Amino acid sequence: MTRKKTGAFTLVELLVVIGIIALLVSILLPTLSKARKSAQSLKCLSNLRQMGLAFSMYENEHKQWLPYPTTTLGEAGLWFNCVDPYLKAFVDTSRTGVASGRSYAAYKQCVVYDDFQGNRSGAGQDTTKEFARTYKMNSHLRHGLNLDAKGMNDPKPAKVTDCKPSPSDWVLLGDGTSLDQTGPAVNNFENGQFSMEVNDVTQASPAIRHGNGANILFIDGHAQNVVLKTITKKLRSPQDFITVKSWESEYADASGKPIDPPNPRAPGSANRNPNMPLRWSDLGRIYRVP
Repeated sequence: MTRKKTGAFTLVELLVVIGIIALLVSILLPTLSKARKSAQSLKCLSNLRQMGLAFSMYENEHKQWLPYPTTTLGEAGLWFNCVDPYLKAFVDTSRTGVASGRSYAAYKQCVVYDDFQGNRSGAGQDTTKEFARTYKMNSHLRHGLNLDAKGMNDPKPAKVTDCKPSPSDWVLLGDGTSLDQTGPAVNNFENGQFSMEVNDVTQASPAIRHGNGANILFIDGHAQNVVLKTITKKLRSPQDFITVKSWESEYADASGKPIDPPNPRAPGSANRNPNMPLRWSDLGRIYRVP
């Protein structure tokens, strides 16, 4: 009687198979990673377009006035809260402090927000994740450089009709510096700001978060991924050891060097910077309150 031999892989064959699998993984992983990042960017743009509809409905009900980009005029006029009635956000009134009047809905954040660490602790606002604003409004969309009778700045929101020559050129909202750039620092300035700009490097700025650009919502309601020449800037203390990529100022001096305009009350006090084709402000008309 002879015993029938059963087939089996040799060691060499196993090594060949393992090598082929490793090769396929090395080819597929970058593709999968790229597809995941592309899906994140598309979801982010979808959120921004949804926000654009909410802004548009707010403007129609308020005679073309825009929400305010910061908390200067209080919580009621803050863009982060003004969009809620049009998007059916739920506000938990059992919470305390600013958390009692804010919703932390996912549509008000880029999808990277889902990966942030931090949880609700007590009834107040969490100091890391809930404090984060991955979307920030254009800080210049306000009036306040015209002094009132007492010689004080009189801050007011901007109007859609202030944004000339075309609302399609004006930045409304978009990717801003947040925890994915600063790290999980409690109450970090750039992370928590509701607004951003490009003219002052000490302020929160656009975040180069998707590919080589940032997703931006414009005042006319369209959203797109914008790729521009980048600069390197330092975050504010205590994160001043961290540098991030951002964009140049929209203004330049006579030599072409990007600058924050020395006299924002005076039209023509600075030249337009060709490396920043987007409109953030209008000297003498719309500019952030100093």
